[in-house]
Amino acid sequence: NIRHEADMRHKIAETEMMALRAQMNPHFIFNCINSIDALIQSNDKYQATMYLNKFAKLIRNILDSSKQNAIPLAKDVDTLRLYIELEQLRNENKFTSEIKADEQLLQNDYRVPPLIIQPYVENAILHGLRNRPDNAGKLTVSISRQNGHLEYIIEDNGVGRSVQSNSFKREKQSYGLQITNDRVKLFNKEDTASVEITDLSSNGTPTGTRVRVFIKIK
Repeated sequence: NIRHEADMRHKIAETEMMALRAQMNPHFIFNCINSIDALIQSNDKYQATMYLNKFAKLIRNILDSSKQNAIPLAKDVDTLRLYIELEQLRNENKFTSEIKADEQLLQNDYRVPPLIIQPYVENAILHGLRNRPDNAGKLTVSISRQNGHLEYIIEDNGVGRSVQSNSFKREKQSYGLQITNDRVKLFNKEDTASVEITDLSSNGTPTGTRVRVFIKIK
């Protein structure tokens, strides 16, 4: 009975993770389609076609990845890059981005949970960079190997968490991060998620956020 119960709990957790990976923020989908429609209406066929191709590839990658517990690091980075590029397009290039990952690291057979850091990237864009008063936002994602882990660093120069005054947005954001933290714990088989969030500041003024995520190499 104990073994059966443990097996059932494992299956439930696995199913919940699969359902989570299959989800995509409906607002993101709706806004992408609206942006494509706006480009078509303005007769910008080149941008509309480019946007649509990226959107289709992103959806395909997500659907493919949702069938697996872990996918190659290179494929996950490709999916993340598509997501960021679409966010840049629909935010009219309000921010620039850079993904730093050694080519040899991407060529190795490292496997990671699908879209494991996407929620942190989404928060950086929606709650930090988008709220800047200018178009000088910068998003950087760095991936490196640290001992037996892959270290992700997601850094933005947005308005910072302390400026995000809307309580509903904060509650929704915290809920999304908690789900992702749970996924990190399950994958790493640890009691506390290997996630560190640092509020960046200069002379007491918020200057952005840095998130570090550690995923065990398997």
